[in-house]
Amino acid sequence: MGIGPDRLGDFYPDWVNDLKDEDLRPEILKLGKVITDRAKIKLGLQKVTKYDPEYWAVANLAPTKEIAELALSMGGIRKPKTFSQLLAITGLDEKTLNERLEQASYTGLLEWNYENEAHEKQWVLPMFVPGSAEFSNMNQDFLKEHPEMGRFFERMSRLPLEGLTHMVPPGGAGIGMHVIPVEEAISMEQEAIGLEKISYWLDKYEGKYAKSPCSCRLSRKTYNEGCADDPEGWCIAVGDMADYVVETNKGGEYITKEEALAIFKQAEDNGFVHQITNIDGENKIFAICNCNVNVCYALRTSQLFNTPNMSRSAYVAHVTAEDCVACGKCVENCPAGAVKLGQKLCKADGSEVTYPKQVLPTEKKWSTDEWNDDYRDTNRINCYDTGTAPCKTACPAHIAIQGYLRMAAQGRYKEALALIKQDNPLPAICGRVCNRRCEAACTRGTVDEAIAIDEVKRFLAEMDLKAETRYIPKKIVPSQKGEFTEKVAIIGAGPA
Repeated sequence: MGIGPDRLGDFYPDWVNDLKDEDLRPEILKLGKVITDRAKIKLGLQKVTKYDPEYWAVANLAPTKEIAELALSMGGIRKPKTFSQLLAITGLDEKTLNERLEQASYTGLLEWNYENEAHEKQWVLPMFVPGSAEFSNMNQDFLKEHPEMGRFFERMSRLPLEGLTHMVPPGGAGIGMHVIPVEEAISMEQEAIGLEKISYWLDKYEGKYAKSPCSCRLSRKTYNEGCADDPEGWCIAVGDMADYVVETNKGGEYITKEEALAIFKQAEDNGFVHQITNIDGENKIFAICNCNVNVCYALRTSQLFNTPNMSRSAYVAHVTAEDCVACGKCVENCPAGAVKLGQKLCKADGSEVTYPKQVLPTEKKWSTDEWNDDYRDTNRINCYDTGTAPCKTACPAHIAIQGYLRMAAQGRYKEALALIKQDNPLPAICGRVCNRRCEAACTRGTVDEAIAIDEVKRFLAEMDLKAETRYIPKKIVPSQKGEFTEKVAIIGAGPA
């Protein structure tokens, strides 16, 4: 990949260097401008060049002049056309038109729509994101032939939004994706809006589901920024899109509602985020995704630009103060970094600690200084010198000490052991040879004496030595194919 001459970060495939200006395809330059969401290009303030993804990616999506002209005949993005309408517009014979529609659907340049009064098949020229970028990356044969399409997806999920995300209101305003919560987490004491539930959408598209590979996971793999997840089967296409991903080589496979629910449950076990498409109004979606914040471009947008409205759900989590012991597990696990631990200790002079408040993006001029390019590394760090319990900070394994102490005090011994083993798989060993840094840091020691943290942990760890009380964590695998076959060697894991 190269870097464009005018703008650092405009990646392009190497073959672009060999293109001369007179060799550029005018229909591709025009089509790229029609589809793009980049404001400067859309308004004519910036021309599409060979270095722009609007050119080199669209050239792959429309490999022939005829395919590009077919896309241009659609009259703009997201304007469905029936076969008979396209026959009249293009003047083509049925066989030729059908062949071109099939090829454009194969690359992802066009998608399908049946949600109309006649339930008649229509073709649609989609946006880049969500749209042809995802579709082209889901077609793994096409992605293997054109690996630069992985970078195309990354570029077009970022470039159009660089100067706009701070103006997006709660809910996304039809931009990108919309987060929906884990259904079990919604309080039953309040009325839950059906649109915010997975079950609502599964009922709406009853009998029409297909699992397909995650385009974000596949895209990031093409430039070595992937994660350990198996990309297969995490996106659930519904309705028209289920047929589309199955019939156009997007890796789709029809599934039942029960199989879909099993995938969502496995996603929740892995800590993935449910998201629905957000571009067709309040009562239509085409997919429910199970997103890993480390690779998802939709979640990346809000995290990178520090603009939470880009991935807000309609629900807000609240802390029940009397139940919270500040163990920090919610901070560590929240994929959006939405919660932080404050310092609840007073100052030495007895005064209370005051905290700075995050300024909303809409309340100031939002510049690149507000962005967090390292969000994948910094967003969920929990163990600081302040802002978490001194005992947890001092512990080399950063175990949620307050959490298991509270559970043990309540007689919830197995749950306490389970909490310890989230961070330390060998508590019975550590409970005997631990140097008790936690107790040395315990602030109770400034009053009388430190809490006997290690003794409690040792008591809980003893349960692991007995078969009837042993806790074996459920194995969580980020793959629907079962366990990975690859083996790893842990250095230092010898007989000792």
